[in-house]
Amino acid sequence: MTLRDEHKALLPNDSAVKDISGRVRQVEELLVEAVDDGRLRLREDSWLAGRRLLYHGHCHQKAEVGTAATMSLLNRIPGVQVTELDAGCCGMAGSFGFESEHYKVSMTVGQDRLFPAVEAEPAETVVVATGVSCRQQIFHGTRRDAWHPVQLLREAVELTGPSSGR
Repeated sequence: MTLRDEHKALLPNDSAVKDISGRVRQVEELLVEAVDDGRLRLREDSWLAGRRLLYHGHCHQKAEVGTAATMSLLNRIPGVQVTELDAGCCGMAGSFGFESEHYKVSMTVGQDRLFPAVEAEPAETVVVATGVSCRQQIFHGTRRDAWHPVQLLREAVELTGPSSGR
């Protein structure tokens, strides 16, 4: 987001900044492209097939670019059903929730919608969150681990060649 937006705001007349900002993409966008053009193949039989993925987007991501690229990526994993939560902020807000004087407020925010939504899911549901702070908060509030979308995609990648052991 820094290269896409913040540098443009700081240096609006710099042609190099404009050029770079126009070429920067999210990792999810690059991975969707790689899956779609066949450079990255996903297995039909990964442990994810038949599972429900519950996705919580990071607030900064939602505010700046939205979650469409991440949802697109998750929906490309064969055999999964993806649901995006409408749970607002997780409450962590970067380092805010790690600070002892804010921890209770942070947990109260998470308890508003996010924690109950995660807790309502069966153990087989895979919880997914883009933000490191969100993943920490989900664990603090529910004792459930949340995966980053790229980590999850890695679980479905079809490995070929000498390093794959096939």
